Amino acid sequence: MTTPIRNTTAERLPTQPLREPSAMMQAVMDAARNCLVYCVAVRDEQAQIIDFSYQIVNQKMVELMGLERDQLIGQSLTHLFPEARSSGLFQRYVNAIELQQSQVVEFSHPINNRITWFLITATPLYDGLVLSFEDISDRKWVEQMQQEQAERLQATLDASLSSIITMRAIRDESGQIIDFLMQTANRAVERDLFLPPNEITGHRLLEVFPGNIESGLFNFYKQVTETGETDQTTQYYTDENGLEAWFTVAAVRQGPDQIVITFMNITESKLQELQLKKSNEDLIRSNEALEQFAYAASHDLQEPLRKIRAFCDLLREKLGVQHDDSVDLIQRMQSAASRMSDLVADLLTYSRLSTQQPEPVPISLNNLISDVLTDLEWAIQQKKAVIEVDSLPTIKGNMSQLRQLFQNLLSNALKFSYPEVPPHVRVSFREIRLGELPAGLSFPVLPVILEPLQKSVRFYEISIQDNGIGFKPEYRQQIFRAFQRLHSQKGPYSGTGLGLAIVKKVVENHYGAIMAESQEGQGALFRIYLPISH
Repeated sequence: MTTPIRNTTAERLPTQPLREPSAMMQAVMDAARNCLVYCVAVRDEQAQIIDFSYQIVNQKMVELMGLERDQLIGQSLTHLFPEARSSGLFQRYVNAIELQQSQVVEFSHPINNRITWFLITATPLYDGLVLSFEDISDRKWVEQMQQEQAERLQATLDASLSSIITMRAIRDESGQIIDFLMQTANRAVERDLFLPPNEITGHRLLEVFPGNIESGLFNFYKQVTETGETDQTTQYYTDENGLEAWFTVAAVRQGPDQIVITFMNITESKLQELQLKKSNEDLIRSNEALEQFAYAASHDLQEPLRKIRAFCDLLREKLGVQHDDSVDLIQRMQSAASRMSDLVADLLTYSRLSTQQPEPVPISLNNLISDVLTDLEWAIQQKKAVIEVDSLPTIKGNMSQLRQLFQNLLSNALKFSYPEVPPHVRVSFREIRLGELPAGLSFPVLPVILEPLQKSVRFYEISIQDNGIGFKPEYRQQIFRAFQRLHSQKGPYSGTGLGLAIVKKVVENHYGAIMAESQEGQGALFRIYLPISH
């Protein structure tokens, strides 16, 4: 008789969740270093999981929760961890059972007034889960501190007006630097590189900015990385991506293979600099051409004028003492030629004041004015003028220009006088402080040391006062403009209209300012202000 044999192994396997742990199972779980829990799903009438019930816990879990084992067994997940649903932990447990796939999740929970972080591995077993809790609080605190430091560093970087990028060198097998990894970038890079920081960080330098090799910046970064010597440079950059600009760059090494570059896009200022340089070069060429023209014009114009005057002299000799209109016409021709000659000479002087700036030298103003008075000796005697000159300082300046200045002012004082009244001219000086300067006085040009003006700056005030015919106060600015005359060419006070324009230009060439005061019929006062040191 044959007896059939039936395999009943499967029938003997547990089909219900584990409810009661064996002594061996409990001992194994208690020996584990991590917290271990076995919990079963709690389902409603529709078989939906609505909670989990703790069935088995090991000693580590008991110690962690600070409760007795009996207080944990049978407790629900949502009772022990009320935040399980809101944090997503409950759903991850549900997914582990329904998908029959292990789930790994980070979860924080306050224990003993301290936030504790766990790395939980939920492994499905029947209609329950084996939970392994690994305390990762120390790691999370370190990560949080690192994150806070990174945020503080980023905030500091973003507060900088300069663009900042930190980079790590990338080397090949032979140890040669072949590229750099851009690790952090502040907000300013978007202004200078036209790319947001997130399109820069985490990328290789030469991938995003391939023009670094051609511009020489890549070798610059390599040198700083290898030598550790901080350096800076200004370079023109262009690449195939359309970026074209001038940059001023500083690089400093911060640890092995780590460098920080600080840079600014200076394209606008560089273009202005190049334009200014070109303008200066053009101005120099223009001034040279103007000087050559002025010299040629002076020579070419003066020569025919001399011939006109010479021919007029010959005609007068031939006509002798005749009293007809011919002699009068010749005299008018000579007068016109003389005025034209003076005008050409003044034009040449005025043009040279703008194009020639010799180095200043110490000049005794008393000696200089003494020489000027010697040149004006005939006019002084004819007018019976009285010239008083106080003790004047020695200043730094250009001898020929300052001579021209005082020659023009003193000759004007002699010329613009009453016929019946001897001219009386006084030249005086005093030192004054910045706060004593007259209101409204402007300095078109200032030396570097006077920008900005400081309270300690002092000035020479040099005054030239006369008792001549004066002028109306409303003309006190107009008289310094080129070709501005207050009197007719045919009257006794004729001139080229350039004398005071030359005076003003000389004063400005010496970083000074000039002003005039007068009332018609009451003489004129000219005050010159020159910085004592420039």
